[in-house]
Amino acid sequence: MSSTASPTILTYAGGIAGIIEAIAIQPLEFIKVRFQLNTGYNASILQTTRDVIAEGGFLRLYRGLLPELCGMFPTRSAMYAGNEMSKRILLSYQASEEGATKKETMWIAGIAGFMSGIAEAIVANPFQIIKVRLQSKEHLGRYSNSFDCVKTVLREEGLAGFAIGIQATMLRNSIWNGVYFTTIFCMKESKTLSSTKDQSRLQSTMYSLCTGFIGGVTATSFNAPFDVLKSRIQGQCPKSAQYTSTLDAMIKIGKTEGISGLYKGFTPKAMRMGIGGAVAVTTFEAVCEIARGLES
Repeated sequence: MSSTASPTILTYAGGIAGIIEAIAIQPLEFIKVRFQLNTGYNASILQTTRDVIAEGGFLRLYRGLLPELCGMFPTRSAMYAGNEMSKRILLSYQASEEGATKKETMWIAGIAGFMSGIAEAIVANPFQIIKVRLQSKEHLGRYSNSFDCVKTVLREEGLAGFAIGIQATMLRNSIWNGVYFTTIFCMKESKTLSSTKDQSRLQSTMYSLCTGFIGGVTATSFNAPFDVLKSRIQGQCPKSAQYTSTLDAMIKIGKTEGISGLYKGFTPKAMRMGIGGAVAVTTFEAVCEIARGLES
């Protein structure tokens, strides 16, 4: 991670990484949400993709992309910049307490990642509401576009409508970030995938892609239930809400669908987050490197 970059560079690098990630994984994101919202049996990813295309053409897979794009810049800025700044605070505290040289540890990587997820979730939640509503079958035909969805939610549910599912979003993001950054740190420390200063640009890029992908898939294994809870809570019709809280949703899904219900959409989600994690961290590092070069 780019621990020497300025806060401004971290913010913009995270935002650019988020935009590239959103464009790269949008079809998988759409399929993932459909899987999570379906209380019955899910077909294969390929069959669901065919069904979605039959429903509204190929561009249907990109429905909800606008709020995702609008949200990814500030959310990924909060994620990456928040992680780096939290890490610096923890490192300075460690040095003052122990009187030792600042050295990142697995615990610092995990705690910093977890902390970054809180700010990211606060920024992301309103955009997630719009995206999930646009992609949900239950809301088909209700909103003509992203702007209409924003106006309708504001008119019918008020500002509080954009905070629906915030607890599940915080848990989802904090757990994912904590595991993701810890996994990447441990891989670098253990030299699971060799990385040296003498690597070529291509080798360095491949290293970032591999660690980002493995980190993304690993983190998804831990936070998947909270992503399902978030999607269910945010995707329900406001006048006939089935879930009243994160805990209520967890209990009801567990009773009616079993533990497997909390892992619905895991395959497309793991693919989405693996690819997204790889693309985002690689873009983030590349932008930081370019920006530092321009500054010097």
